[in-house]
Amino acid sequence: MVVHHHWRPGGVRKVVELTLPAIRRAAHRDLKVTLLSGSPASEHPITANLPAEVAIHSVPACDYFSEQSIPPETIACRIRKALESIIPSEQADRTLIWFHNPGLARNGLLNREVMDFCEKSGTSLILHHHDFWCSGRWARWQELERCEWGTLEKAAGISLGRGGAVQVTLNLADFKSLDEAMGGQVFHLANPVVRPSKISSRRICAVQKWVNQELPNSKPIWVCPTRFLRRKNLLEAILLTRWLRPDAVFVTTSGMASGDELPYARMIQAAAEKGNWNVRFGLLDKPDAPKVDELLRVAEVALLTSVQEGFGMGFVEASAAGIPLIARAMPDVMPDLEALGFQFPHLYPDVYIDPALLDISAEFERQARLLLMAKENLPSVLASRFQPGTRDFEHPIAFSRLTWQGQVEVLNHPSKQAWEACRSLNPVLEKIHTSMDSLESSPWPKSPIQSPSRYAKSFWKIASVAKHQSMTDPAAVLLAQSRLIDRGLDPAAFFPVQVEM
Repeated sequence: MVVHHHWRPGGVRKVVELTLPAIRRAAHRDLKVTLLSGSPASEHPITANLPAEVAIHSVPACDYFSEQSIPPETIACRIRKALESIIPSEQADRTLIWFHNPGLARNGLLNREVMDFCEKSGTSLILHHHDFWCSGRWARWQELERCEWGTLEKAAGISLGRGGAVQVTLNLADFKSLDEAMGGQVFHLANPVVRPSKISSRRICAVQKWVNQELPNSKPIWVCPTRFLRRKNLLEAILLTRWLRPDAVFVTTSGMASGDELPYARMIQAAAEKGNWNVRFGLLDKPDAPKVDELLRVAEVALLTSVQEGFGMGFVEASAAGIPLIARAMPDVMPDLEALGFQFPHLYPDVYIDPALLDISAEFERQARLLLMAKENLPSVLASRFQPGTRDFEHPIAFSRLTWQGQVEVLNHPSKQAWEACRSLNPVLEKIHTSMDSLESSPWPKSPIQSPSRYAKSFWKIASVAKHQSMTDPAAVLLAQSRLIDRGLDPAAFFPVQVEM
């Protein structure tokens, strides 16, 4: 079996590390596993996270297309040679490729080469989708055009498959969109969730000591377990920290950012420095840093303010740590987590802002320019389908619907003044605020949930279908993509922080 994905911090990496041991055990036979990644070897997981028998290959040509400078033909050739060297022809029909996140099309050349290889060699293929280019990630279209896939038909084939592959989705919303069009070749496979083993009190003390050395003022910490990603809506997490616990330090676990997220990361860092905000980005980036689950156990609160998630692994991590979680409820995520038995007592629908905290005229103009830019960045064949409408700035507006400039403007108000102006607009947050001394932790589910062993059994059932999967109907693939596009162009899916560069 060959597994492909990037070893950057995130849900994909956690899932692979959690499931590979169980998948190998459930195979009931010798199973050779190779991980193929475009990430540098320095970003690969430590050996202890994976079985010793797993081989890891770093092939730079498999990295994000936007972060490579060599010609497309050279990239494709190197990927082709890597696949041929890793999967000998005599083993091809007994090999399964588990391809993570092809629908995001971060490297369409990789998608094409993997699909071509499987068609020619008889290798089975599972396309495991975490995100999609047509779910608001419109910047990917320019990359598809550069690779000469600038039509909806070609984009559908290269991101959702044009050969005998099966599709796997993380959440029920994506499953529904694909299954309505592609039928029996689509499967829903919720991520496995495992509560980490208990950490000794001695280790907790050591972690607390480490944190105190890094943050010497001995203030409570509120943690967002993430790196810099626009969809994480980090300025909202900072706002909640300042409103609900003014003396707390807001921290992120990672300070990393991919190339197209760098402008967002630099904007936040600059605003934090200029405003002298009580924040620390990338607390765990040092070599001697504790693990994420260890840091969470010494944190006072975990925060999740994302506008978009595939599964919501951060929710699981906070529940495993046994600390309070304050989180934005996401319609595409909560049904899956609730089905797994999770309950979150401190969910809020949105953070509503009093218009008096904004220069309404300036924000209106920014939003108008942004909508125009968003429309221009869409594939021309989709521009007419994008009708988000104009924001009403005469009434309270959700913080998540502001431009980053508007978000910073709100943050630059004295936090106490801003909170008093918005308190009555946010009854859920007011309830949290009044019970800060006794916030309920997010409980770990008591009912049976998706364990790695159960996940592995489901995985091998899907793999058996992949081995005998017939060719995909191009019309069905195009229809599936169209359903995803409709969701991505829905006004409710438009968030300024998602599209700004």
